[in-house]
Amino acid sequence: MVRLITTRLGAFLLTLFAASVVLFLTINVLPGSAAKSALGMEATPQAIARFEAQRGLDRPLAVQYGQWLFKTLQGDFGVSFQNSVPVGPELMRRVPVTLQLASFAFVIANLVAIPLGMLAAARHGRRADKATTFTATLFGAVPNFWLATLLILVLSLNLRWLPSGGFTPFSVDPVQNLKQILMPALSLGIVSSALLIRIMRASMIETLSSEYIRTAHAKGATEAVVIRRHAFRNSLIPYLNVAAVEFGFLFGSAVVIEDIFRLPGVGSLVLVGIINRDYPVLLAAALTITLFVLVVNLIVDLTVGLLDPRRVKGSRA
Repeated sequence: MVRLITTRLGAFLLTLFAASVVLFLTINVLPGSAAKSALGMEATPQAIARFEAQRGLDRPLAVQYGQWLFKTLQGDFGVSFQNSVPVGPELMRRVPVTLQLASFAFVIANLVAIPLGMLAAARHGRRADKATTFTATLFGAVPNFWLATLLILVLSLNLRWLPSGGFTPFSVDPVQNLKQILMPALSLGIVSSALLIRIMRASMIETLSSEYIRTAHAKGATEAVVIRRHAFRNSLIPYLNVAAVEFGFLFGSAVVIEDIFRLPGVGSLVLVGIINRDYPVLLAAALTITLFVLVVNLIVDLTVGLLDPRRVKGSRA
């Protein structure tokens, strides 16, 4: 198990380093000028040159990356080009918003996917299976921003059950917070459940066809007992791998949803950074999303190793 953890941590650090390089290079080759975006299109060449020199934008990319990485490792995400305020405090203020949104959406996705996937597998080839497969296909075909617009139209503008946007911290008003986060979470969670339904169904079907399941039936175990005690746990192993990726996707795909519902999260900060060519803001937000995705995958990978001892034995070979 120690070797498994060491191997996974090494891969995590290498992946994070590679991702930071790709992010830095990609953001710095985006069309547009950070100096013109901050100073205005009428800025003189002298003002642009002074702006770039003050912020190190006139140096080679390798040097810029080294300086940025060194400061980032110390917790210094730089200063915004637009308003000259530190990026770190603003980023930390927004992380809980996106984390709450992604967590609520993930819960909704699993509450939909796990029972429907299990039902489809238990009724494989029957009407319930076909209806569930159709539902998953329908959910997967709906863009989350379209679903968000529909929810606002129905639940907010017509029925007036929920607010159309805004954000109130949970510590200030829990009820209002839950009302404001429900529609964004539904927009992400329902669409996300499409893939998870199919994964749960496929995993359960494969598990239910295993030899030990047939042995459990032969010993007189009921269908409910077999599914609950035997099939469900083993079906979760491949499901968790996909769910981890999906959780990261939820955290990273909140950009449009946060903008629609006016949520002050990391996703909306990415959008602000892109529009304003604010490299420190964009880099900090994008790296935070990447780090979150990698950490979640690392945790789930180690958890799967605990659930399936064969993974641990294989890591020691």
